[in-house]
Amino acid sequence: MSRALFSLFLCLVLLSGCAGSISGPVPWQDETVDLVWPESPDKPRVRYLRSLSGPEDFKEKNKTSGALSWLLGDRQEEPSLLSPYAVASNQSGSVWVADNVAQLLYRLDMDRRKVDYFHGFSGLSLVSPSGVAVDDERRRVFLSDAGHKEVFVLDADGNYLDSWAPPGGFERPAGLALDPAGRLLVADAAGGAVYIFNSDGSMASKIQSKVNPDGRFIRPLNVAVGPHGEILVLDAFSFRVEVLDAQGELLGTIGELGDAAGYMARPKGLAVDQNGHVFVSDAAFDNIQVFDMAGNLLMFWGSAGSQAGQFNLPAGLFVDHEGRLFVADSYNHRVQVFQLLP
Repeated sequence: MSRALFSLFLCLVLLSGCAGSISGPVPWQDETVDLVWPESPDKPRVRYLRSLSGPEDFKEKNKTSGALSWLLGDRQEEPSLLSPYAVASNQSGSVWVADNVAQLLYRLDMDRRKVDYFHGFSGLSLVSPSGVAVDDERRRVFLSDAGHKEVFVLDADGNYLDSWAPPGGFERPAGLALDPAGRLLVADAAGGAVYIFNSDGSMASKIQSKVNPDGRFIRPLNVAVGPHGEILVLDAFSFRVEVLDAQGELLGTIGELGDAAGYMARPKGLAVDQNGHVFVSDAAFDNIQVFDMAGNLLMFWGSAGSQAGQFNLPAGLFVDHEGRLFVADSYNHRVQVFQLLP
């Protein structure tokens, strides 16, 4: 390195040290974007908060860091989200994302401004991580892997604890959910059923379709639990959500095949908030539809695109304890976060 270049490098390092660093948790609200749905004069029900795409969300962007990158080259080794498929968060400010194309489990820690990556567990590399759920009470994280045909049980730091599967195994485990008793619900997309596990890993029951004559869901991609213990199963190839009571008896259905609002064409994600509002992402419409438990369409928002509030193959959904809705916006390589308004 020449003396002049070294002097420039030293100057930049000193500037970097004097510039200060960001401290404190990452704010949920992006103050540069103000979007709500529906638009005025209707009362807003959903507000855009921000997008999450990886380590860049937690880094200070300034001229000094840009100059260092020019001088030293791009040395970033931390991958951003590639194709997020499932998402969940916990009460301590961590967002867990299953990326089945990158074959990674991400933990985006909003409080520590840090991204952690998990490539595999117990000597196994992840193949197709497709569902994630967080048990705050027991400080556990569940990750389904369709390639390994099992559910990995992790501690709150992502360390391997156990693997769960029903007798005979899964065919293709996908979406996960937890009920108020801490039982884990697993949608077996190829097996045509939903399996329920007790908190100790023993199998409690198997839920089958109460609509299809053979008792099998055609392609149950996701499962969610309602505010009164209802079990909701997104049967993607039946283009509907079956709503069951806690014992698995049919209460009703939501949706049917069609290309208009209130119908479904390529449903992917499912979530329910504490008020019983049912959220369904549709990759054909690139939107989120909101229903009540009786199947009535309440509202929808979104369109094809990459701007805030637009989607490109939206998949997994999750509603946290603060009423934030997380959307795995797969082909936009990000998770979008919305606030559900009273």
